[in-house]
Amino acid sequence: MNNYRRWLIAITLLILTAGWLGMTLAVKLTEEELRSKLLLRAETAATMISYERIEQLTATAVDSGSPSYEYLREQLIATRAVNTDCRFVYLLKVVDKRMVFLADSELTTSADYSPPGSEYSEASDALRQIFIDGKAFVEGPLSDEWGTWVSGLAAVRDPASGQIVAVLGMDIAARDWQVAVTSTRLIGMGITLAILMVMYALFYALQTSAKATERVYLAEKQAKEALESVSRAKSQFMAYLSHEIRASVNGILGLRELLETTLLDRQQQDYVVAIDYSARSLLTVLNDVLDFSKIEANKMVVENVDFAFRPLLAGIKKMLQAAAINKGLELVTTVDQNIPQILGGDPARLQQVLLNLVSNAIKFTDAGRVEIKAACLSQDASTVQVKITVDDTGIGLEPDEMDKMFQPFAQAEGANSRKYMGTGLGLSISASLVKLMGGDIGVTSHKGEGSVFWITIPFRSATSNSASCLDEAMLSTPVAPAEQLPAWLTQPIASAAENQAGNVLIVEDNPVIQQVLISQLRHLGLTPEVAGNGPEAVQKTLNGEYKLIFMDCGLPLLDGMAATRLIRDKEAASGRHVAIIALTGRSLPDELQQCLAAGMDDVLVKPVSVQDLRQMVERWLREDFSECIDRSVLKELKQLADSGQSHIDLFIDSYLEELPSLTEKLRNALLACDAAQASAVAHSLKSMSATIGAIRLSNLFGDLEQLSKNGNCVEARTLMAKVDTELRQVGPALKRAAGLL
Repeated sequence: MNNYRRWLIAITLLILTAGWLGMTLAVKLTEEELRSKLLLRAETAATMISYERIEQLTATAVDSGSPSYEYLREQLIATRAVNTDCRFVYLLKVVDKRMVFLADSELTTSADYSPPGSEYSEASDALRQIFIDGKAFVEGPLSDEWGTWVSGLAAVRDPASGQIVAVLGMDIAARDWQVAVTSTRLIGMGITLAILMVMYALFYALQTSAKATERVYLAEKQAKEALESVSRAKSQFMAYLSHEIRASVNGILGLRELLETTLLDRQQQDYVVAIDYSARSLLTVLNDVLDFSKIEANKMVVENVDFAFRPLLAGIKKMLQAAAINKGLELVTTVDQNIPQILGGDPARLQQVLLNLVSNAIKFTDAGRVEIKAACLSQDASTVQVKITVDDTGIGLEPDEMDKMFQPFAQAEGANSRKYMGTGLGLSISASLVKLMGGDIGVTSHKGEGSVFWITIPFRSATSNSASCLDEAMLSTPVAPAEQLPAWLTQPIASAAENQAGNVLIVEDNPVIQQVLISQLRHLGLTPEVAGNGPEAVQKTLNGEYKLIFMDCGLPLLDGMAATRLIRDKEAASGRHVAIIALTGRSLPDELQQCLAAGMDDVLVKPVSVQDLRQMVERWLREDFSECIDRSVLKELKQLADSGQSHIDLFIDSYLEELPSLTEKLRNALLACDAAQASAVAHSLKSMSATIGAIRLSNLFGDLEQLSKNGNCVEARTLMAKVDTELRQVGPALKRAAGLL
């Protein structure tokens, strides 16, 4: 409000100053106009006076009553009658340096009458000057014995000689003159006051509006702060919930994995399956709640990447086949051949939606079949419109149930809702994800006859010409029986983990999870050490030579992010860099970004399986890239790129783009024992890898080329396992080596 007062005072002063200046100017202009008009009338009247009659007068009392005097007097009276605002009209003349009256418009009986020859003793110097230069002027206001006047004075001349024979005077009462000037001044003041009033009214309105706006703003701000506070509290609660539940589930699933490695009878195996089902059900509920929270906060984002469509559907069928078989259901997948092999979109979110729809169909179907059908609705240069339906022969839905099916926490009422438990969030989340992908979702159903859930999504036409990510042979691989040991128990220990015992640090305060991680990492051939809190982790890192650290984020005394920052600060002096993998129960994108921003290299979201740990070990616990990359080749490529104003990353990206398709071609040739084809492709890969500096991969392709030439396909296929391991490492190794040039 102080600002408003300052502005009000400033503008008031400005308007008053402008009003005063304007009023002064208006008064000046009014006076000039009055003077100009009076002067014009005096000059006009002077031209009408008979100079001949003036010359016949003696300028003495003798002239009184003479014909010439009476004639001139009548002219003066007529002039006064025409100029009604004039009080006196008279003629003056200088005789023997005396200013005397020649004639007067007043009645001879008036006390103000000036007889001929009477002296005007109060004549000013300006009046005397007119008899010399003849220049007409306006004089006054001046006071004399008759009052205060404004006088217009003009010379009467002899037209022939131009000689001044007399001066005509016209007197206007100064009061009338001042009335006109005062009127102008009052009008100016009135306009100024009117402007001030309008301005005050405007400022009052603005101030009132500003106060109202401020009140609204403060109310909105308070409401926003309250909502943000609730949102923060909700996010913190969700983060805490996620961390605590995931930590517990991580312990349950980890121990379940380890329990499977022991000798179990059939009943014990059933117990293990029940434990796994219960833990993963709890994890599904948690994921649904977290997804719903992200969607509600507008933090859910979708990707737009190229992916293989048919393998994605095949993977969904493979994941849910066992559940269908357990209920005696047939699970069928049908894909329209017009759908391209590669589409552009978000495969993870599409998979999430379809898993929800198909698992729901299996859950609510007791007999018959569940069919997944994908059809191409339309296709152009940029978009492929695909419709995917999930058709079941289950319990079906009532019309009112269909209306609320995609609302949060909505489920069918009655006995069915008790029989088929769930959060009621799955379909709501699926609907939101489909809309984020630019598509639509719906359902048609009849009670007791099954349901058809459908989605339509506009996928981007893929820019890549690469082939399908999976072989057809892989798509038809039969599902393993339920009692089979988990896949990670039958896989060989990653070569990157060999001979690395004792080089891994686990930073975790939960003793159960400590034991789980220790056992899982020991299975991978590692002998990890443990730190129970942040300060201990920092101290052990400074005193040890760890190559990999698994860091829990929610540690006592010093959390994982703060501990990571301290480790990175200490490493800056030594030049070392140990890979730190975050272990977090929080899966929100912002929290994952915070882990990376703190200096962590990668993130694992609990619960953590052996397969998750295997991938991290293969990714980060590898040999130095100097053993697999020839930096001298990269230096030459960099010089070549710099000379062409290009960038070495273009060469590396081009190599990495071609590598998967050619490797797949080599793999197919080896599977078919096509020695000539395998040898030719291996030779191309060997040369291409050597050109980019991937020396170890080039040597492997050289060995494959020689084995293929010798017709030893079996040994060549065995060597492909090493090639696959190297393929996962060569991209990051090339990027890191190039970044150090």
